Amino acid sequence: MSEPGRFSLEKLVTELPSGFATLIAAVLAFLAALFLGRETLTKIPELIEASYGYDAQLRATVKNRSLATKGLPVTFVDIDDVAVRLWGDATRTTPRKKIADLIARLAENRPALIFVDFDLSGASLSDGPLQELLANYAPTSPPLLLTREIKPLDCPEGGCGGAQCAGAADAAPSGAAEDPVLPFKAVTAGKPNILWVSSVFHPDGDGIVRSWRLWEFICENGAPVLLPSPQLVAAALAGKAPAGKDRLDGYLRSLDHDGSQSANGEETWPRNRNAREALIPFLIGGASTSHVSDWLETSEFRYQRVRAMSVLSDDVAPSAIKDRVIVIGASYGPDKLKTPFGVMPGAALIANAVAVAPAVLDTAPRPWVATLLALVLASAYGYIAKTFRAVPAAVLILFLSYLWLSAATYLLNPADAVNTVGTALVILGAFLALESVIEIVIGFIEGKGFSSLLRQGHAEHSPAEKMGEP
Repeated sequence: MSEPGRFSLEKLVTELPSGFATLIAAVLAFLAALFLGRETLTKIPELIEASYGYDAQLRATVKNRSLATKGLPVTFVDIDDVAVRLWGDATRTTPRKKIADLIARLAENRPALIFVDFDLSGASLSDGPLQELLANYAPTSPPLLLTREIKPLDCPEGGCGGAQCAGAADAAPSGAAEDPVLPFKAVTAGKPNILWVSSVFHPDGDGIVRSWRLWEFICENGAPVLLPSPQLVAAALAGKAPAGKDRLDGYLRSLDHDGSQSANGEETWPRNRNAREALIPFLIGGASTSHVSDWLETSEFRYQRVRAMSVLSDDVAPSAIKDRVIVIGASYGPDKLKTPFGVMPGAALIANAVAVAPAVLDTAPRPWVATLLALVLASAYGYIAKTFRAVPAAVLILFLSYLWLSAATYLLNPADAVNTVGTALVILGAFLALESVIEIVIGFIEGKGFSSLLRQGHAEHSPAEKMGEP
């Protein structure tokens, strides 16, 4: 029992206003969202449910984003199970001769860009036809992006030093370079329309990919080398107002320096220079095995999936190739990734990132506006969650999110629009979790014991309290 006039933690707690736990939880949730961010918070198991709510909103509003977003037209040339059974051997791999044939046939129809989503880092017995095609690839042919397997360096600030590569080489078993010698490096050297790229996607803590990676640093010959992503290159070379190869190279060079102003005084590209790991505001909401057509105002954006065998047999309309970004990939192999729209082949995920790249990169971000809107939205979520029971609260929150995403897509960068919902849902999850913890702690300090863990109605009739009744 506390003595009168002396400090008493129990007295302090019992005299606190009834909304103390709610207030403190809300403040802590807002601060956590501001300083940690959505990606960090979703790695906390208790808050992963917030990401699933965000995913539901993403799926529900994909059509609205498709109608409002000025995307790149993308065609996924799919090497499917039928093709690999006919072309491949017991290893179920795609012969490089078929890749060479696809590139040659597609290039004839003048696409805006061709991306090959097959790792071409290692040597193969069937390298000859692809080697010949790359050696003879004309300067007037469409830009060709080739994928290589990489071991990325962690360079969060956008710059790497030679010491990091020296350390990586010393740690290697034989002291060899971290990355293998590319079998096609010699024939592609000096060809400005053939670029090596990295298509790396890192999942969130729950294993679902929601963000892209615009570039990666790797070690090559003891020095850091930067590889752009296919979506970054596509935005630079294939957009309606393309930045061009020079501005792309300038941006990549600037990542080692300040890079805030271009050398020739022109407007910096990309305008959204902080989109290193931006959310992917998915535009392609259908399964990768189906044809999906989402029209965008007058730009006639449309995602198409065509079979690789149909391309080689000239059974594909020229309009499905001409002036479009072509992604050559496979739906048969192990390259599958979890996304908010289910499991997708890596090539279909890249098609999503490419389609939305100009909208994200060419729009200057407004972080404070997005943060303020996320806090307003989170406050509305919190009010609903505290006012209604779980089921009606969930319905109202989902409906409010749908309305917000439908409207915000027309007002903000699409990545900012979806990020506000993700941030608001994480704030809500953090708020409810923190409020619960604070109330439990206060309950134990007040001497309620086990009943502190129960809901209010159950706590009033808990066995512990009944045992104390006269």
